Amino acid sequence: MPHNTALSIDRPMLVCAVPVRGIGELNPPSGCEAVELRLDYMGNEVKAKLNELSKLIRELLSRVKVIVTVRDPGEGGVNQVDPSLKLKIINTAHENGALVDIEVEFIRKYADYITSWDRVILSRHIFNRRPGIRELINSDYALANSMNAFTYKVATINDDDLPALVELLVNEKEVPVAVVPMQPIQRAAAIMLGTALMYCSIGDGTAPGQLSIRECVRIKEERIRIINNS
Repeated sequence: MPHNTALSIDRPMLVCAVPVRGIGELNPPSGCEAVELRLDYMGNEVKAKLNELSKLIRELLSRVKVIVTVRDPGEGGVNQVDPSLKLKIINTAHENGALVDIEVEFIRKYADYITSWDRVILSRHIFNRRPGIRELINSDYALANSMNAFTYKVATINDDDLPALVELLVNEKEVPVAVVPMQPIQRAAAIMLGTALMYCSIGDGTAPGQLSIRECVRIKEERIRIINNS
């Protein structure tokens, strides 16, 4: 029997997604349990801002968890970032105590250059119909468990993929599973099911279907109420 950590009352961690176009002061609104810094919005310009990034991470960590993400355009990113710079950003984030969100294919290619694994969110983003979705995400999840990742996250635009995602969540092993569908009602359902993470907007969203942080908090509070009354 899989252990049912998805029933944990503190799930999901509500992540406020921030499109970073310039590194400066950032004040996350109430309800944000983590802040995702989407640095692909800056492209290669972030190379000159690594010291400022380190300071920003340390400042934010006094209030919330921090996730640093440099999303590849093939998986929903905005600008292409040179792989060597991306590795430098990942390791700078690790050195300053942040989590990092890294795509499965990038990990497979550059695994030897990642200095820390336990703060990695291993991600898969699916933007077209793919046969064998269960085999794909089960392979990803085996990798996540082998590296003792912080979380395995899978996002998809396909409604047909949802049963496989829910099955993965229900059968979760040591590494927590985050499922992120694209439709707002499906995201609400994922919160109620106990996904490990849910990404919420604080203005300009970074992905289709993101709920506002206010909506995410309201749904999570309802989940907590149901668990407490069960």
